[in-house]
Amino acid sequence: MTTTPPAVSQGDPAPTGDLLDRLWARLRSLFVPSVSVQALLNTISANSPDDAVAKLYDWERDRLLTLAKGAAAAAVTVLTGLIAAAVEGNVKAQPVLIYLAAALVAILLAWGGFILTGLRRLAEEYALALEIVDGGGGRR
Repeated sequence: MTTTPPAVSQGDPAPTGDLLDRLWARLRSLFVPSVSVQALLNTISANSPDDAVAKLYDWERDRLLTLAKGAAAAAVTVLTGLIAAAVEGNVKAQPVLIYLAAALVAILLAWGGFILTGLRRLAEEYALALEIVDGGGGRR
């Protein structure tokens, strides 16, 4: 007679798969706007579902703007350091390191720009979320 541990049953995926899914969801949130369906469904029972949905999307918009500003600020900081070192003329680093720092600036700016493009999609999702919470618009 074989038994399976309580953490893993016959039909469930392996716990490491669940862990990887959660890790991927957290990493994805650094790049893509995400308001969970569960959070939207929880707003249905609120006193004012439309206001609750608006608050969820305001929080997500603020989070994305903060991430984009942080990426841009980091890029400006690295670029300022590169310019200051070049003006002073005391750069003693290998050229490869300078090119890597310049690439870091480009990557950080591209990341910030990519996050900002997600704001448009977030706005489109907001209208759909209101329809979901209102039951397809029949409640108004």
